Amino acid sequence: MKEKQNKRWGLKLVSILGAFLVWLAVVNVADPVMSDTVEVPIEIVNGNVLEENGLTYEIIGRKTATVSYEVNTTNAYRIRSSDFRAYADLTELWSVTGSVPVKVEILNNSEYIKGTPASRTSTIKIETEPLQKKRFDLNTVLVGEVGDGYKVGEIRAVPNHVYVEGPESLIGQISSAGIEMNIDGITADMTGEAEINYYDANGNKIRLSDRVSANYESAEYNLQVLKVKDVALDFEVTGTVADRFRFTGVEADRRNVEVIGMKSVLASLNTITISGDELNIEGADGNIEKTIDLLDYLPEGVTLAGNDGTEVNVILTVERLEDRVYTIEVNESCFVGENEEYTYVPEPDSINVRVRALEEELDALTLDTSDLEIDVSEMEEGLNGAKVVLKTELDPVYEVVYVTICNIHMTKKEAEGPGAGFVSGTKNTEAETSEASED
Repeated sequence: MKEKQNKRWGLKLVSILGAFLVWLAVVNVADPVMSDTVEVPIEIVNGNVLEENGLTYEIIGRKTATVSYEVNTTNAYRIRSSDFRAYADLTELWSVTGSVPVKVEILNNSEYIKGTPASRTSTIKIETEPLQKKRFDLNTVLVGEVGDGYKVGEIRAVPNHVYVEGPESLIGQISSAGIEMNIDGITADMTGEAEINYYDANGNKIRLSDRVSANYESAEYNLQVLKVKDVALDFEVTGTVADRFRFTGVEADRRNVEVIGMKSVLASLNTITISGDELNIEGADGNIEKTIDLLDYLPEGVTLAGNDGTEVNVILTVERLEDRVYTIEVNESCFVGENEEYTYVPEPDSINVRVRALEEELDALTLDTSDLEIDVSEMEEGLNGAKVVLKTELDPVYEVVYVTICNIHMTKKEAEGPGAGFVSGTKNTEAETSEASED
């Protein structure tokens, strides 16, 4: 029984193999034609036609064509998408709809392809837009800070500008162009090459579309690093103010400035002197205000650092002098050179001292009896005119305009009594004293 079953399975296998061989023989003899399709990228030709008219274009929708063809079954394996070319000629653009016909041609293995291949994608949609070319000056973006005591000087980039061309809508997204340089901790000049970046209105980087082209992709740069020094401003004032006025000083909104330059130049520079007609106060009877451009006074090879501008505002203060009269009591403590046999009585018992100075200086001045001195050593008995001297040396800011005189009545001690010691001529002397006081 088992032998019969084995024989049946063997017959079945032989039958299947025979059938396959028969089919293979039929195929090889008949070789029927079959249909197939491939996807082929669509090539745009004559795009310069639009560019010459100031337009650029973009394919809307599919960018490949489905190409159908016929081939013998035995050669089907030979056909690839690279054997076909699908293209759209922009000279055939229909401006009303923006459609362009898609055409197909055979590039390779044409001997195996039956008939004429066709594109199931009959047209493509083209959207046109004005073409724009715009110039952007290259900005320099510095990353980090240079070493302490140094500042960035001149920066040169080659090229210093770039032209970008593309669809108007894409060019409009670009606000600026520039290169970035890392300067963190540097203390010497730096050169190199950097990629050109593009930025929107918010300063964010933009990656250019494939539809946008630029005439340069990178730029070479040379960055100068200079030494920084803080120097004082020295104001040299000339001239003499009007009578009864005093020049009291210079007020400036900047007393020091930071400058940059080569180390050898800055080594001997400690001050910047401002002088000449700018600071002349001849005949002034009030404040003089000036705006001075510091660039006019910088030594060669030195420039200002920072962003505080080049100007300094100066006020030359000129104040009016005031007069004030100080009344001081005169007593025996003021006398020098007395004779013990005599007594000395001042008439009047006070004198006036007129002093000229600024009001605040006058407020700070006090004078009393200890500041006076009267020499009585050469006086004779009777009434004597005396010169009152300020023995205290006043500060140079004070000008003593006058000191009134004082009469000294000198009498012998044993002759003291009612009415004693008065001599004729007293009235005249007192009158002279009064006149001096009015002066």
